[in-house]
Amino acid sequence: MEQRTGIVERAFEIARSGDVASVTILRTILVKEGYSNVAQVLAGRSLKLQLVRMITEATMAKPGRR
Repeated sequence: MEQRTGIVERAFEIARSGDVASVTILRTILVKEGYSNVAQVLAGRSLKLQLVRMITEATMAKPGRR
């Protein structure tokens, strides 16, 4: 049986991808991927700030961005 990536780890992967513009979109993706309790797991302020930082850095690093 294949073990699925944990929700926080998957959130970090998505944030680092540069393919999302916000934590709200990231949460939507996680729900569509079948994760449950997304809002509760990602509710902490510190975790949200980490995700925002990762999203911002990944977005700015994409070609065509400065």
